[in-house]
Amino acid sequence: MKVLIVNNYLSNTLGGVENYLQALTQYAQNNETEIEFKWFGVADKKTKWYQKFYNAATTTAIIAEIDTFKPDLIHSFSIGATVTPHFMSYAKSKNIPIIHSFHDYYYICPKGYMLDISENSLSKKHNFINCILHHHPKKTILFDGILNLKQSYHKSIIKKNISYFLSPSTNLTEMIGLEFEKKGATLPNPVVISNPDVDTQKSDYLLFVGRLEVEKGVLTLVKAFQQLLQNFPNEQLKIVGSGSFQSEIEKYIEKNKIKNIAFLGAKSCDELIEIYASAKITIVPSEILESYGNVILESFAFGKTVVISDLLGIQKEVAGTKSGLIFPYGNVEKLQETIEKLLSNSALRRELEQNATHFVSHFSFENHLEALHNIYKKVLKNEF
Repeated sequence: MKVLIVNNYLSNTLGGVENYLQALTQYAQNNETEIEFKWFGVADKKTKWYQKFYNAATTTAIIAEIDTFKPDLIHSFSIGATVTPHFMSYAKSKNIPIIHSFHDYYYICPKGYMLDISENSLSKKHNFINCILHHHPKKTILFDGILNLKQSYHKSIIKKNISYFLSPSTNLTEMIGLEFEKKGATLPNPVVISNPDVDTQKSDYLLFVGRLEVEKGVLTLVKAFQQLLQNFPNEQLKIVGSGSFQSEIEKYIEKNKIKNIAFLGAKSCDELIEIYASAKITIVPSEILESYGNVILESFAFGKTVVISDLLGIQKEVAGTKSGLIFPYGNVEKLQETIEKLLSNSALRRELEQNATHFVSHFSFENHLEALHNIYKKVLKNEF
């Protein structure tokens, strides 16, 4: 079975989707599966504004790839920047089924945050005007209007041409199913980073891993840590990642003379192994609705529990398996209390860690690829 993967980018340094795709294609190759993957993406992130609506160069390149590789199926992921969905019409004309994986809420709300300007979480799609005027983050009417037009245009192409869709969480699957009127399934993410041989007995610091952007809630974490130091003055916080909001976070730390915080910068998957292994608790304080949360599974793979905001798509699983604790997003005091609860109750932390280890054992790449292979076969046989 030949599967052409189509994604905006190739490099595995850009984000979770690229890390996942690299791990997926390498696993399939190393384990001699029935699937032959070929990954199309672009190395250069730069595009002109009009190319974000229709990128002729990448569309032509994908069509050429279809003609030479002759895939049985196309599986598209994060597109809409360097790659636009126009290749789908050509693939459909060749009777090649297309599966699209949705990993965020962009096609429900192009702002992506799924929050209104009062920072209330959105539970459904709103109309064009409502999104421009009342959804967060709010920029200019011109910018937000163009963003909505681009999303609507691309959505119409995807809706017309895909055969099936996947998403990592039940909530996102339900929303996409209603919006696109297509059949699909929930396929949870596998664990991308793990190492069963590394020593996980260390417990040295609190950990954040992610992009340093305002919506990731890092400043809320820093403020909670600032208060936490009053009761736990020796605690350490390590922040892994980079982003445009880092300077603002550093200014706050410097102004308030907060100690024991270290910025480690962006790290490769191999470098993250020791960082996860030596952490005490991983904190994911996201302040936008997120479809899943790979960092949570990665922490579980190293036997570490988590404190997460209630906007994570995996929160129901975390609560149901008692593998971590959940706090209301953006609430500094509640985040501080939740972290302190784990720091002061070692028995509770051990219980959550044991549950996390059991929960994540089902998320191996072997299980994931088997499920994906079964979905591919059903789509090719039109059995969905």
